[in-house]
Amino acid sequence: MRVVIQAGHIELHFASPHDMAHEVTPCLHGEGLPVPGSPAVALGRRYDVVVYIPWLGRRIQLAGEVETGPAAEGSQSPGLLLRLADGPHDTLAHLAEVTGKVVSGALLEPEEGETNPEKRILSMAPSLRALLAPRANPAERLVLARDPDPRVVEMLLKNPSIALDEVRRLAARATLTPAHFQQIVRHPSWMADETLRLTLARNPRLPEFLAETVLPLLTLPALKSLAESPNVTAATRRVAVRVLASRGIVISARRGF
Repeated sequence: MRVVIQAGHIELHFASPHDMAHEVTPCLHGEGLPVPGSPAVALGRRYDVVVYIPWLGRRIQLAGEVETGPAAEGSQSPGLLLRLADGPHDTLAHLAEVTGKVVSGALLEPEEGETNPEKRILSMAPSLRALLAPRANPAERLVLARDPDPRVVEMLLKNPSIALDEVRRLAARATLTPAHFQQIVRHPSWMADETLRLTLARNPRLPEFLAETVLPLLTLPALKSLAESPNVTAATRRVAVRVLASRGIVISARRGF
């Protein structure tokens, strides 16, 4: 937790939602939150307290009062504790609701009555969208599949419910990284699909070392098409020519595209 203290104002920043839940849960039961000493801290003074919800881009505005607490380990001086209270904008009940959703995993769940998840997902920080991806339902995956963050694609490919046609669409993305391609290539049931293999081969981002794995699995007509296509990379054409040659078919890769 990082505490920022200014005159009349205290900000609480956390590394993750789970760190936030761990730190603030005792405050919901009347305990104080340890805060560092600062010239801006005055005992008994009431402060505006802002709790930043990590990865959500949201904040909860409360109030708090600083009081003395037990001395820190190795110190004889008393520590400082921030006791949270309802503020003019939000309440401890609101903080408890958010914290409860973090602990239960409901933070990623749709709101009651939601018909389209796009607004909810687009309001999430990339790290939270990556957390949602491996458990996302079909409607959520449709939104997440367009996400530019490579972590989201990586986690989508780990979703046990993802369908083959979804993987085909992801395989066609020109923003895939070598790690994404490797995830797909290592999946035997996906790689049994000729359409997916051909989609990978036509992707301009497919590394040549992975083309060496994908192209030998293609049919002869597909290989011949790749070897003569102006719409694939020169590396992919070279690999197609080599694979055809290994099968006794000599064909020249087209050049000059």
